[in-house]
Amino acid sequence: MLKKILSISFVVIFFILGLIFLVPKDNEYKVIEVNSPGDFVLDSGINIKFNDYTTFDSRFTERNKSIAANLSISEEEAFILGNLGKYWAENLMKGRKVVAQDGDLIYYKYSYKTKFLYSGFCLFNSKPYNQEAFNKRLNAVRKGSYQVLDLDTDICYKPTDSKVRELKNFIVLRRSHLPKALRRNTYKHVQIASPSEMRFDRGDIKVYFSDLTSKLKPDRSCSSDICKEILHNINRAQKTIDIAIYGYSTVPDIENALKAALKRGVRIRLVYDMDSKGGNIYENTFALTKLLSDNSSDLISPEAGAIMHNKFYIFDDQILITGSSNLSHTDMSGFNTNSIVVINSSEAASIYKREFEQMYRGNFHNLKSRTAESSVNLSGTKLKIFFSPQDKALQNAVIPLADKAQKYIYIPTFLITDTKTTEALIRAKNRGVDVKIIIDALNASAKYSKHSLLRKSGILVKTENYAGKMHSKSMIVDDKYTVIGSMNFSYSGENKNDENMVIIENREIAGFYKKFFLYQWNRIDNKWLKYNARSEGKDSIGSCTDGIDNNYDGLTDMEDSACKTIRDQW
Repeated sequence: MLKKILSISFVVIFFILGLIFLVPKDNEYKVIEVNSPGDFVLDSGINIKFNDYTTFDSRFTERNKSIAANLSISEEEAFILGNLGKYWAENLMKGRKVVAQDGDLIYYKYSYKTKFLYSGFCLFNSKPYNQEAFNKRLNAVRKGSYQVLDLDTDICYKPTDSKVRELKNFIVLRRSHLPKALRRNTYKHVQIASPSEMRFDRGDIKVYFSDLTSKLKPDRSCSSDICKEILHNINRAQKTIDIAIYGYSTVPDIENALKAALKRGVRIRLVYDMDSKGGNIYENTFALTKLLSDNSSDLISPEAGAIMHNKFYIFDDQILITGSSNLSHTDMSGFNTNSIVVINSSEAASIYKREFEQMYRGNFHNLKSRTAESSVNLSGTKLKIFFSPQDKALQNAVIPLADKAQKYIYIPTFLITDTKTTEALIRAKNRGVDVKIIIDALNASAKYSKHSLLRKSGILVKTENYAGKMHSKSMIVDDKYTVIGSMNFSYSGENKNDENMVIIENREIAGFYKKFFLYQWNRIDNKWLKYNARSEGKDSIGSCTDGIDNNYDGLTDMEDSACKTIRDQW
């Protein structure tokens, strides 16, 4: 009997092993685009369509009109269902690794086709595949009040408005998920909002912004002015490119430009962050290190809690780009708010080059020596450069600026946790200075955030309420001084991390940044002066449809309970 059991066990084991080794390994792909719940583009370029089943289109089409008439529903309801169906499929599949097998997409052990058939969005012969699920979706649409937000003009329309049919870049949202001003259709467009006015260009010095309020989903395109400027300088570099970045997530245009630069003989060196376990916060960093093999990381540093948080580039020892933008798709596509400065100066480039060389040789964090010269005069524009942790930029630059401010201090920033900086801002407020701060929604829940103390002291602090992050680390003072850099207003930024900061003394640039700050300030409802917007959920516009885990809880969009209100309506 025992021999029989053993024989059967061996047969079962070999059968399972056979299945494992017989399953092809070359049919695993990543979903990079979702055209509809029945139409997917994989990273191999393969287009997967479920031809036996259809769904509503996400635009007004004759096909939608025909199917709507057949089902006795309105054309607008078909349009909304088409968009909600596309969002449902994107949230479930975009970015996932899948196996293309027998006309289906398999992820983990799940069949996408089965989920699609019973989703309520699937049509078979122009009729619902599952009538009960379809009725549930349709009733939710009829009970809800939906608006169409034009992402190019920030104007809201009802789905019945004829102008919706002409829109190219839009998103369909439940009315309750829009800021109050947009719900009232009284939203005033600010002149600075046009993309052509999100950059200052004097030739030898440029400033660029990206705007979290105008892009509700990240992508892999190099579509922001920030990314285009970096790309332009990679493409025209002739001899050297030195890059110091926190990490990397794939932006194909940047990657292709770097490959082309290597081919034409440009020497490219990379410095990047690595934690004590040999990891990096961004998923494609090590793919970049394979491409740019001339590199160095801070893994060897004895300070395990510190990070290499810089984001700067030096091109041909002449052009310097620095600021708050990581080399990530969320920053490069303009999903997050960031600011960078481009400086055409061999003197400024050489200062950053000395800092780069220290890290490249393995001296990170507190092992670095202080840079001897840090001031540059660029045709009347004074630049003061600081590096962390050796220069103590908060103590020696930010706090003195706050203490001598007379009119205003405006701060768009990822976070404020530093006690001494907070005290300086309170002092400024007490002597009558207008202090306004925008901080990232997620960091309003951070343990050491000082925003509550600042509010209690009478300072106006808004948490942003959009899908992207307020990622800038800036300060504008009295139409004269502008702070741009990689360093957050934190103890770690001051005392542990590798960071950089530029203080720009130029009235044109300060006035330009002030307009952009006030534009974003006005985009955020005054409700968030008192309350803290949740980074994922109905508080933050677009956060439940952006494909991003905004609150880092391991759950994305519809998987997150914070999006339950929106999930239930779908």
